[in-house]
Amino acid sequence: MDSLPVELLRLIYSYCDFESVPNLRAVSPKLADVGYEYLLSPNFTSLNWRLDIDRLHNIALHERLRGSIQSINIFLGELSYYDAWSTSWAQHFVAPPEERAELMAQARVEFDRIAKGRKKVGPLHLRADDLREACSALPNLRDLEVSFAQCPSTLNNKFIQEAFFWPNCRKLDRQETYQNLDAVMFALHGIKLSSFKVDRLPLEIFRLTNHRLHWFTHAQSFNSLSSLNLTLDPSGLRGPTSAFRAVNGLGRILQLATNVTHLKLAFHPYSSEHSRFALTFGELFFDFTYTRLTDLVLEGVSCDEEDLKEFLGRHGTTLVRLRLGGRGLAKPFEASHGGIHLYEGTFRSLFTGLRVKLPKLERMHLEGIFDCEHQDLPSHETYNFYPLTDENWQDVPTPKWVRSSRKTISCLPFEQYVLNGGVYPGGSVLTREDE
Repeated sequence: MDSLPVELLRLIYSYCDFESVPNLRAVSPKLADVGYEYLLSPNFTSLNWRLDIDRLHNIALHERLRGSIQSINIFLGELSYYDAWSTSWAQHFVAPPEERAELMAQARVEFDRIAKGRKKVGPLHLRADDLREACSALPNLRDLEVSFAQCPSTLNNKFIQEAFFWPNCRKLDRQETYQNLDAVMFALHGIKLSSFKVDRLPLEIFRLTNHRLHWFTHAQSFNSLSSLNLTLDPSGLRGPTSAFRAVNGLGRILQLATNVTHLKLAFHPYSSEHSRFALTFGELFFDFTYTRLTDLVLEGVSCDEEDLKEFLGRHGTTLVRLRLGGRGLAKPFEASHGGIHLYEGTFRSLFTGLRVKLPKLERMHLEGIFDCEHQDLPSHETYNFYPLTDENWQDVPTPKWVRSSRKTISCLPFEQYVLNGGVYPGGSVLTREDE
């Protein structure tokens, strides 16, 4: 094989899994040399109970390995031991006692191992300088995700995986989270990312002056982003003044991402899982417009119809796909929570207006409970939409929690109305497709 051109050897390596690469490199010095760039996965995951930041730092300083890393997922999630224990016990109550006891014992051992590792490693912000040096030295770094709510794929314990599906089991030290997220922003200074995602971002961080200024200083490179995905947790806000200042700070950050094509803003209020966050788009964006926005997701908001319609209409020349609502903080057996609430206006008026304001729209998806404020008026509308596609617009099977007693419906008639016109599908004509 040593006589083969380097291009053919690279082609061979491109078909190898990561377990096979070291074996192939051991065949000859030439194969070892060519295989260097295939030693690492392009997707690096940092777990907060392992010394992964040290490992990332070492990779970044290695002349031949640093080009391998294209994306980083920094996992900062933590479980509440007692909530996770009681939830897992209840979920497996019908299992044979011996089997349940063995599984729970394994989960406890794994949980203790993770807790000891987290204590030994320490919080991320103590390694802020190493993280920044590492990110700055990775020439092909394009995507960064900070995860609190998703269980890492490398964690194989069934009970711990299941616990992450339950919002009440997720634990968050808010003060430490502020500092950890500040460390991430510090590391991204000057990095030209393509995508950035945080799946639980305390909204009040933008109310606090020091953190607010820190983010604004180091998020200037957001202008290179094509995808920005933020799930905000507003449960730390106290009163309307606090909320106004936080939204204003968030807006300043969002407006730095001038070139995004894909934007997601979701609000998950952990203090009240069924509620939706009151948002004024005028306060968040003023008259700012994303000139390249093709895909937009809005989830878990309570808003004014005209305000929402005006914001969407400003993007009518580019917007191709629109998702309103989502899963929210629903438990595995519950219907989706992350719908849209209108405290002024009606959905009939909203969707009729979108037909005119969004001429390039090709797809629209609705999920969750959609309702209006004035329940005593004839124009009041309430719908409970189940998901038809995921956020990549791939079809998903009908969830197990969908049943006639919940009056869950498909959003297809509304999508067809907005795209093609016709008779407004509100009222009694809506039924589930599988009934």
